[in-house]
Amino acid sequence: MNFLSILLGFAILTCWCDEAAAWARKGHEVVAQIAESLLTPATQSKIRKLLSEAGDTNLVSVSCWADELVWAARDEGPLRDNKEAREFNTNFPNNRRWHFVNLPLGTMSYEEVSKFTSPHDIVHTISRCIRILEAPTVEPGEFSKVEALRLLVHFVADLHQPLHCGTGYYSFDQAGTAELISFPAEAFGKATDRGGNLLFYGALPTEQLHALWDDVIVENIDNSADYQVLADFLTGHYLPAELTKTPGDYHRWAEIWAADAVRIAALAYLGISLGKAEFDPDGNLTRIEIKLPANYLKANVAYAAEQLATAGARLAQLLENINWRGLAEP
Repeated sequence: MNFLSILLGFAILTCWCDEAAAWARKGHEVVAQIAESLLTPATQSKIRKLLSEAGDTNLVSVSCWADELVWAARDEGPLRDNKEAREFNTNFPNNRRWHFVNLPLGTMSYEEVSKFTSPHDIVHTISRCIRILEAPTVEPGEFSKVEALRLLVHFVADLHQPLHCGTGYYSFDQAGTAELISFPAEAFGKATDRGGNLLFYGALPTEQLHALWDDVIVENIDNSADYQVLADFLTGHYLPAELTKTPGDYHRWAEIWAADAVRIAALAYLGISLGKAEFDPDGNLTRIEIKLPANYLKANVAYAAEQLATAGARLAQLLENINWRGLAEP
């Protein structure tokens, strides 16, 4: 399968997608499948019992629910007529913002860039999901435990898509040429490319950096449309025999994982040539023309593969650590 055929297929698949989506469906299913394969039988049993209460079967089956909520809000996708989705979007109209955090390249820790974070960002939302799952009962006005699990599965995967955590911030010369800012202290208040969504290497709407990482690079890992095939490949080639555990309190692991993702994002920007920027009448950045290095896909496939495998392993470790309070023994 060549690059052009993948891209044309992706143009069709992304008719629902925007900056809220991360990894395509295959990527999310892969992360969920790897995680499920690493869970102990006891944790698997608890999770499947919780999911079965809502008619779900396993982690793979709920791995894209958070994206489908975004599509449903636009009256699109498989949940467009779903009562639960309508109610969720009514009660939590800003859930689209939960999928990302725009941290500047050069970020070393989540704490040091607190002014770039938000209570509605992906790190805070992961913490919220854990809190709901561990609570004896769900507080009024919160989403349910099964919804928290669906979101958690999705957002841990999103967190490992580098461009959902790291983003370019820019200054511009008089000709409108963009200059990437390397230091977080200089980035605050500057224009951002929204995780590569405004970096275009071609004329098509899908020919932008974020979409390239969501789908095209993933397809180039194994050239298979089957998520199980990719999950098996990643398990065999990118997971060590003994998995490293994130240090510290698991309630704050997402902060560490976000900083890790930004470091990969910085590598994703290497070698990209920046061209002229475009702005709307209010002066907001709308587009930056870029040129990718000739070997860009080959150079970044391994990073994407490692991030997907790592996301699956970390999701499993997080699910193993959660105190499943308020959930009766199966």
